[in-house]
Amino acid sequence: MDRLLLDANVLVSAALKPDSLLAGLWHLHDVRLLGSPHVVAEARRNVAELAATARLELLIARLAALPSEPADFEIVDDPGLPAKDRPVLLAAIASGADHLLSGDLAHFGPCMGRVIGGVRVTLPGQYLRGR
Repeated sequence: MDRLLLDANVLVSAALKPDSLLAGLWHLHDVRLLGSPHVVAEARRNVAELAATARLELLIARLAALPSEPADFEIVDDPGLPAKDRPVLLAAIASGADHLLSGDLAHFGPCMGRVIGGVRVTLPGQYLRGR
């Protein structure tokens, strides 16, 4: 069973487009979807539409969420992420995720396809196509 930590942009996209491929992640039976307080808070800040907010809360309720953010620690082969994105990678590593799914190419682009701290950073669509 794959353990997938979802970045906020994945949650937001699934909430805004409930019939999208991304929303299909919640229908997979052989994965465990993970979140963190940082990711959940960022997703909530980025969804304003009432219907999408309700969908977002349903998606969040189905995540296995870390109870708190992990303390900062040294990452082998640290990619030098911006301060706002580092907690996402830390949460993925601390949660034992197999994959960190993110569509944020601006910040995670150099990490895509790499295994960092035991976690493969992957575009959501790429993960789904590889199944």
